[in-house]
Amino acid sequence: MGYRTHAAQLLFVFVASTFTLTAHAAVYRCGSSYQDTPCAGGSTIQADDPRSPQQKAEAARAVQKDADLADALRKQRVQQEAQWAKQQQAAHKAQLAQNADLAKEAKAQAELAAKAEAERQKALLPHKITTRKTALPKASAAQAR
Repeated sequence: MGYRTHAAQLLFVFVASTFTLTAHAAVYRCGSSYQDTPCAGGSTIQADDPRSPQQKAEAARAVQKDADLADALRKQRVQQEAQWAKQQQAAHKAQLAQNADLAKEAKAQAELAAKAEAERQKALLPHKITTRKTALPKASAAQAR
């Protein structure tokens, strides 16, 4: 049941209880409106409740039943909202963990790329030619020919 159904039930309970409370008060007709205080040119309207005690008790039970239903619906809604909030929090936590994993992976990839680039740059540098510090073996005359 949605929010509108819940609101409609609460409105019904309010109207029913208000009608029950004001049924015994004097009602005055003032032009095209009705009120509980006398007005100039107004007339008193007989607003006694013509219902029997049994009918009044049945109406009170119906109002209580509606109030109980409205309370049950409110509790159900609160429970559903709490469950939804938990699910949203878990999804958010999972998203944060996934983002952290992606960031670690991206950092590792960047480090590998930087290392590969450093090695490539090193390979492009001219190599220093060094001389041998040890003497070459003397070649025999036969090998020289």
